[in-house]
Amino acid sequence: MKLAWRTILVAGIGFATVGSASAADLAARPFKAPATAVAVYNWTGFYVGVNAGYAWGQSDLGTVLDPTSSWAVEGVAFRNEFVALSNRRLDPAGALGGLQIGANWQTGAWVLGVEADANATDIGARTVFTGANPPVIRTFDESIRNDWLVTVRGRAGYAVDKTLLYVTGGLAVGSVKGSWDLTSSNGYTKTGSVSETKVGWTVGAGVEHAFVPNWTVKLEYLYTDLGGVDYTSTYVPGSTFAPPGSNYVERISQDLTFHTVRAGLNYKFGGPMMAKY
Repeated sequence: MKLAWRTILVAGIGFATVGSASAADLAARPFKAPATAVAVYNWTGFYVGVNAGYAWGQSDLGTVLDPTSSWAVEGVAFRNEFVALSNRRLDPAGALGGLQIGANWQTGAWVLGVEADANATDIGARTVFTGANPPVIRTFDESIRNDWLVTVRGRAGYAVDKTLLYVTGGLAVGSVKGSWDLTSSNGYTKTGSVSETKVGWTVGAGVEHAFVPNWTVKLEYLYTDLGGVDYTSTYVPGSTFAPPGSNYVERISQDLTFHTVRAGLNYKFGGPMMAKY
């Protein structure tokens, strides 16, 4: 009987010791809250929008006197003076605005896309100046202009939730209009002009931010090169300096490059919020 009670007492003490150790272990473990999903903006989807901005650039006008024309009989110094008077750098500038459409695809934080836009522009410059080419006084009227611009560009960017930083570049197509007019005190009056659609390129960067689920705003910079145009001057009817057998020919070239800063507003279709844990 004493042995039975002793066995029961030892067993009880053992269970109590084990129970105390288990309770101590449970108390030492910190509480860990369950994972919570955080909504992250998803840039995937198609979008349409509007944009407006300002452009400024340069256009170098170069004059070459056709050596197969009557200019061949003139002295080198006289020809060089004439070319120096004619050649000018113009600084076109103006506003632009239009529409854009595009699509983005997001994987992780990286966003790839394509965008096309069409813009009406008012980019241009004109200069009128008078110079002496002794003994003749010559007045030149020169201009450059772009009236519309279309770009098709790829985009690659990095998203920080609702903010996208990106670079962009691709094709640029636009109008280039140039003109060159000359009135001389000796009656030598010439004119020339050109209007062409030119294919060039554009490259830039920007930042876009989603301020509500389907609306984004962007600020973008682009550098655009539309190449150059070439044309030939002709006599203005009534010019008195067009003696029989003579034909003075000027060949004109003009290029057009410009910088653009513009703001845009887009509406994005699809692309629900993503869950991130």
